[in-house]
Amino acid sequence: MKTLKSLLKLLFLAPVMLLLGVTPTYGTATFVGAQSGKTYSKDLYISDVAAALVTWDGGQGASATSPTDWIPPEPVVLTDLSIVTGPTVIFKLQLIRNSIPTGDILRLVPHLTTNSMRPPLRIGFGAMQRAQIGQLT
Repeated sequence: MKTLKSLLKLLFLAPVMLLLGVTPTYGTATFVGAQSGKTYSKDLYISDVAAALVTWDGGQGASATSPTDWIPPEPVVLTDLSIVTGPTVIFKLQLIRNSIPTGDILRLVPHLTTNSMRPPLRIGFGAMQRAQIGQLT
């Protein structure tokens, strides 16, 4: 059932993406455990569709059909967000904690993988708090 649902979602999104001229891309969100110091590197898929949620690696890499959230096992701090150059529709990302925007809106350009001087981030998420990222124009 899950495979069928994913396939239908992909079949619906593909023509819409071609029609709108969007350019999907990938990124990485790096979190550090506040207590353990463990690094959590999460692969992201950015569909380049305004008001859509970024999808997160569910175990086999991020794609259009991946989960739209990540739930950290411990309190974590988002320390870096790197995005591959490409989006043409969206220009900002909005961080969301437990379905509520955090107020942190990140412009894409400073966080591109080609920028060796990406600004350091220090944005916390509690244990078991659902982390999401919204796409904005």
